[in-house]
Amino acid sequence: MERLISLANLTNILSGFYCEPDTEFLRNEEVKQIFLKDSLAIDNELFDYAKNIVESIKKYSDLEILQEFTKIFIGPYEVLAHPYASVYLDGYTLNGESTQKILHYYNHCGLLFDEEIKDLPDNIVIMLQFLHYLLNSEINGGDIMPNINWSEKRKEFIDLYLRTWIPEFTERIINGTQNEFYKNLGKYTNKFFHII
Repeated sequence: MERLISLANLTNILSGFYCEPDTEFLRNEEVKQIFLKDSLAIDNELFDYAKNIVESIKKYSDLEILQEFTKIFIGPYEVLAHPYASVYLDGYTLNGESTQKILHYYNHCGLLFDEEIKDLPDNIVIMLQFLHYLLNSEINGGDIMPNINWSEKRKEFIDLYLRTWIPEFTERIINGTQNEFYKNLGKYTNKFFHII
């Protein structure tokens, strides 16, 4: 149970790191302490990457982190690491067949995608939040939909829709930036999905 709680905390924090940078979140000492503590609870190497992430945040201004976020995930000319599963799973097609499969998976697990969200359901941030939901459902014993085996759903979602593209995504981040925050975030994310 403690491992599941740590994984839930980490997926929540990871999703925050992949959002457009927010000063209040990035500079929050409580978030950093939870991130370090729960990373250590899962794996020593993961903890080393977590320490590097926390230390690297101090090296950059908010503007520098925002500029690097834009360069890696948005462009303007070329996107270094598309944050969408469909780009990797559907032959570099945004909002492809896998996007619809992921949306269907959310629905099957009791969630309706909020149409007001100005992004696609296969964005890394949204997928990490869904994984957080699956972990919390597993922790709470499936109070929402008790007929679902939440442990199986979590493992299936990871195998079908995260491990299939995260290695290429993180490799593009690691090789595409000199920014230590994002480079270490890529390493952390890759390791996380090898051990989760």
